[in-house]
Amino acid sequence: MTAATVVAHGYTMRDLDAFARAVVMNNRTWWPAGDRDDLHAAAWHGIVEHLCTTDTPPSRRDLLEAGRQALVHDVKATMRHHGARTDTRNNGARYATYWEWAGRAVPSAEARIVERIALEQILAALTPRQREAFTALAATGDYPDAARLLDIEDQTFRSLIGRARGAFRGLWHEGEQPSRHWGCDRRAGSVRGTVGKGESAVANLRRRQRAAAKNATAPA
Repeated sequence: MTAATVVAHGYTMRDLDAFARAVVMNNRTWWPAGDRDDLHAAAWHGIVEHLCTTDTPPSRRDLLEAGRQALVHDVKATMRHHGARTDTRNNGARYATYWEWAGRAVPSAEARIVERIALEQILAALTPRQREAFTALAATGDYPDAARLLDIEDQTFRSLIGRARGAFRGLWHEGEQPSRHWGCDRRAGSVRGTVGKGESAVANLRRRQRAAAKNATAPA
């Protein structure tokens, strides 16, 4: 294809490029740090999509507006991905989520070093029993096995490891609001190494509930 190639409705490749350039230039104050090639590509694709999907010949204004709308969507999506808020409280609090790391010229081991030092300091600040809980779970990889290793009941261990995790998060976010627990530790539902059918804790509970319901409805 050449610049003179007609794409649709009499508009050429040269026209589409000129429209995309005009959209980016007219809206360059939106995102001064944006890559001009990426912005041009976003506007260009919006223009082409509108041109090739409309049944009636679009006007120049229609194509410019299609490019602008595509650029709006692309800029907002990119800024949201980079940590910008969508409400009016965009105070830059999440700036470091993306830019502090991505803005470096070369990768740095600083974050890993800080995390390693923080880990050692936090573990030292926990109670001996909490450290034992983490060690037992890391060594066995299983809640019941870790409980037996510490010679305590399974539920007691779960309470202990829960408190230990809460204390760890509180110290990790010292001076800030501690994060809520996220994710799911699938080891919590494991019965590996115990007497039974090898089912998960949830499956065992449901099986017992079904059996109890069946016994309750059985004739005397």
